[in-house]
Amino acid sequence: MVETDEEQLEVLKNWWDENGTTLVTTLVLGLAAIFGYRAWEDNVRETGEAASSTYQNLVQATSNLDDENLRLTALNLGEELKNDYEGSAYASFAALHLAKIAVEQGDLAAAQAELQWTIDQNPEAHLETIARMRLARVLVDMEDAPAALASLSEHEPAAGQQATWAETRGDVYLALGDNVNARQAYQEALELLGDDRTRPLLELKLADIPLATEVTPTEEGA
Repeated sequence: MVETDEEQLEVLKNWWDENGTTLVTTLVLGLAAIFGYRAWEDNVRETGEAASSTYQNLVQATSNLDDENLRLTALNLGEELKNDYEGSAYASFAALHLAKIAVEQGDLAAAQAELQWTIDQNPEAHLETIARMRLARVLVDMEDAPAALASLSEHEPAAGQQATWAETRGDVYLALGDNVNARQAYQEALELLGDDRTRPLLELKLADIPLATEVTPTEEGA
């Protein structure tokens, strides 16, 4: 048992010599982790706010593409988002906007590249579904229906997008001249819509596909 102040001081001194460096290091690392995490949080928030602001400017610029200055602004902002925030949802949305601009300008190859870029980023399911459907339509317009069908293969559409996905497949099959599968896809789309059939164009597409009729061979000698 320690009985004197001098002995207590000596014990504390010996303990500090053995453990003081470790304690200080632990405290320093702990504080660094706390402040580092807060700095990281601040950076993420500031980055997100900057990306959001840039994206809002892009949306505004694409509202009137007849204005050449706004169109060029939209293109620059889209590329900025893709380069500075690659891998984020903002970058994927930017590429979708750039693809839309390219389609309106008649540059289907550029639209195809932007949509493929979006898919290659492995975005969230609903964004990938949108990108694949738009890519399929662009490829159909480029008269490459087989590639359009391939772009829809091996992908499960996100929840809430199954009806539009089925309709897109129907459009691709129709471009391929496959009326049977086109009809089946359109019917599937209507079934997925259920009672909320707010897509009269879809019903017109289905009605425009002629029913397959079985032709009875003419008997010999008739």
